Amino acid sequence: MERIDRKHYTNHILNILGNGEVVVLTGHRRAGKSCILECMADILRDKGNVMSLDMENPDNASVNNFEALNAWIKAHYKSGIKNYLLIDEVQEISEFERTLRWWIKQEGMDIIVTGSNAMMLSSDIASAFAGRYLQVHIYSLDYSEFLQFQQLQPSGEAFMSYLRWGGLPFLCNIPFEDTRTRTDYLGSIYDTIFVRDILNRKQIRNVPFIDNLARFVADNSGKLFSANSIAKYIKGSGMSVSSNTVDEYMETLCATFMIDRVQRYDIKGKRLFEQHEKYYFEDLGIRNYLCRDKQLWDAEKVLENAVYIYLCRQGYEVYVGILDGKEVDFVAKRGNETAYYQVSLQISSPETYEREFGNLKRIKDNYPKYVVTMDPLSTLVNDDGINVVQAADLLQSRL
Repeated sequence: MERIDRKHYTNHILNILGNGEVVVLTGHRRAGKSCILECMADILRDKGNVMSLDMENPDNASVNNFEALNAWIKAHYKSGIKNYLLIDEVQEISEFERTLRWWIKQEGMDIIVTGSNAMMLSSDIASAFAGRYLQVHIYSLDYSEFLQFQQLQPSGEAFMSYLRWGGLPFLCNIPFEDTRTRTDYLGSIYDTIFVRDILNRKQIRNVPFIDNLARFVADNSGKLFSANSIAKYIKGSGMSVSSNTVDEYMETLCATFMIDRVQRYDIKGKRLFEQHEKYYFEDLGIRNYLCRDKQLWDAEKVLENAVYIYLCRQGYEVYVGILDGKEVDFVAKRGNETAYYQVSLQISSPETYEREFGNLKRIKDNYPKYVVTMDPLSTLVNDDGINVVQAADLLQSRL
């Protein structure tokens, strides 16, 4: 398989190297972290000594603790020149931070590591690194990358394929018409996340419940709910689970980077609410896989999830906006920038139009406001300075 350089990421990583901090690439499994690390190895070989350690390679199984890691680095380190240490799936090495904390202080050493779950980004590990790390979060392919990897031209059919299958890079090796193999591949990724990042690491006891919880979140992505409301819903179906257990399991699901929790933001009071969040998936294909038994494909939820992924890829902090009890799908913040987004498949009906535009009109500041839609008549709309944009056009742009 030809390796494609995702320059959005490799250029960013090059820009932040040399600051005396470990660069940590995070993201769920098979989002492309390993490929990006390989691209970085190719780029850096002309600049110095590259030491690459793939912890998914059985030959490296003995490098399983900080002492073994330290011995491995000493054996591959070259004095007098620039050294680059690249470790794939670093969480497989126990107490890895103890070794990396020392080596990152050595002159001429840069370190890049990948990890597939949030255990290494806990407050304890952050404290152990003494703040000496920078996180670069890797998402699966965005729509522009999807077109590049699949060698497609922009079209309505291509966009619907992206919304259906998502952006796991390996899928470009499986023909679109082979839906069974594509579905099986998505299932294998979910199973790997479920077994390796959830069951094995967290010692979950109620296995059926956390699996059903992931499917519940997929079916209700983009809806507000709380641990307490889920516990009540589960109780209604004959099971008894406490809200504390639900909250603990939701934290576990989010720790895999498969699902993101998005807080509500009071637009008028400029504060965050502590309860009733929304949840979105970091890959559309995995989300759709969990909802594959549904008779109807909920394109509205998938489109909203796609816009969420896009805004995150552009470096925004994303929240759900609340103003006088009305909801704005996304408040996107980046530095001093703020923008508001409503997402709707179509805006031609009076009820939908009033909901999507009316909620934005209630916001009295001068930050940009957008309605994102797939309605073919959207280009005819111009209302009170609100920008109406076709979803496919937005997802190909760079903000």
